[in-house]
Amino acid sequence: MKKVEYNQHWKDIEFTAVVDLYNSVGWVAYTNKPEELQKAFENSSYINLAFVDSKLVGVIRTLSDSVSIHYIQDIIVHPDYQRHGVGRGLLDSALSLYNEVRTHVLLTDNEEKQKLFYESLGFKNPKDLVKDELNSFIKMKGIDLS
Repeated sequence: MKKVEYNQHWKDIEFTAVVDLYNSVGWVAYTNKPEELQKAFENSSYINLAFVDSKLVGVIRTLSDSVSIHYIQDIIVHPDYQRHGVGRGLLDSALSLYNEVRTHVLLTDNEEKQKLFYESLGFKNPKDLVKDELNSFIKMKGIDLS
């Protein structure tokens, strides 16, 4: 694979490229209202983009208070560029920026490839913890979580 270039200048690109990237992984809940997705980008603490030959192939978007919590909201890699280190590069950039933060949190689908990816980077699923058990709770607008 060609060299991946990373930068944080999402305002320098056409936002339709971001929408196209989200569509490429089926995240249409975001792309049905691109103006809301753009507002979410504007309100994020950290965004980093991955490009190959000037094509947007990945993005990470996080929120943090820079002390106690760092929430990884979106990490997306175009399917054609998955398993080539793009996601790892994006996640490493965010984790190094918020290295001193106590807790890093993310929610993800229940897919084996995602579980293996995040575990390879040191993340643990709270349901698998034995020594220090944790609970996680979520409430999502418009989604039946039963």
